[in-house]
Amino acid sequence: LGIKAKAISQIDDLAYLRRVSIDLIGRIPTHGEIVQYNAWAPAERRTKILDKLMDDPRFVDRWTTFFADMLRLRANSPGGGAALAFVHKAIEQEMPYDEIARRFISANGKANAVPEVAFVLGDNADPMALAGVTAQVFMGVRIACAQCHDHPFDKWTREDFYGFAAYFGKTRRYENDFTNTVYTQEVSQTSVLWPPEGEGDASDRKPMPPNS
Repeated sequence: LGIKAKAISQIDDLAYLRRVSIDLIGRIPTHGEIVQYNAWAPAERRTKILDKLMDDPRFVDRWTTFFADMLRLRANSPGGGAALAFVHKAIEQEMPYDEIARRFISANGKANAVPEVAFVLGDNADPMALAGVTAQVFMGVRIACAQCHDHPFDKWTREDFYGFAAYFGKTRRYENDFTNTVYTQEVSQTSVLWPPEGEGDASDRKPMPPNS
């Protein structure tokens, strides 16, 4: 981040205006915006344009799209539309990112009624799928291959993967046959067992405790 900030500080003002406009509201500046920007005092214009762009309604729309892609939210999936609306409101109200992340990872309840549950429902509450997706989305680490074998290039072992998946092991997806309502719920028994199925005696398989 320090290198990137230094690089941005070294570009000229118009290049800066173009970059932050594309990053924050998803388009290049208009002629009128360039004129206004140049009319501001050089020492203030970069700070002022940031404030202006972040107050633009397109800022919220632009970053809702970004987070929707990152979280793999789709309007046609269970609770997807409500989740998109939740993200839009969260950005608009400046909800801290750690709170957004916490809600999506830990939510339980009915699709639409609890918008954040759409993230877990996106993988049908499968703990193995959620382990790989959660690590990649929120930590930027690919661990999914460790579901089948120790990671060949990193420190992740298969047992590490199962320990991480165990955080989602008690979450179940249900669907009401009469109302078609989709929801998640915590149960007492985890579905994540160690050692993996097919390795050793079945009687040796025990509930895997969550471990990151």
